[in-house]
Amino acid sequence: MTGEREELKDLIKKASDGSSDALTALYQRYKPLIESEVRKHTAQDMTEQDIYDLRQEAMICFCRAVCNYDYSEESVEFGLYAKICIGNALVSFLRYYNRHKSNRVISIEDARMLSDKIISHDPMEKLIEEENLRLLERKIQANLSPYESRVWWMYVSGMSAQDIAARIDTADIRSVNNAIYRIRKKLRAVLAEK
Repeated sequence: MTGEREELKDLIKKASDGSSDALTALYQRYKPLIESEVRKHTAQDMTEQDIYDLRQEAMICFCRAVCNYDYSEESVEFGLYAKICIGNALVSFLRYYNRHKSNRVISIEDARMLSDKIISHDPMEKLIEEENLRLLERKIQANLSPYESRVWWMYVSGMSAQDIAARIDTADIRSVNNAIYRIRKKLRAVLAEK
């Protein structure tokens, strides 16, 4: 187990330093997680292009998670961190998609594919995943102040400290960076508890 963890840390460090081979290896290792998140967030009225865009968003967010993950910290597993980041990014994608879908034109081929396509989920597995995510979200909410909670969800969705500061109308980026530091410290302690 320790050897596998060290190998993972090494891959994350190399990938965040720019190694495309390491990033490819990480992607292959976590492809089932990425695909699971894409399936979970796929709506029945999506075209093949929409699903492709959703998958691209998940892959971009996975790359961000690799670059932002603190591989020296052992209390938060990378898989959980990546799953939360990807899930939040796909929720944001779906909000955008739902706001703009009435302006889209669907081709006849896409309409046929939609009618033929049935997204199969094991209902029990989906229910368990949703409940686990709700429990995790409750645990996070219970341990963060309203300000920290707001900063955290923007941060894991991929926003920079500067973007977060602009969104919450503060000129003090240092305040946002300090909040992110406090949040990460709190969540490491919370997630380390069994």
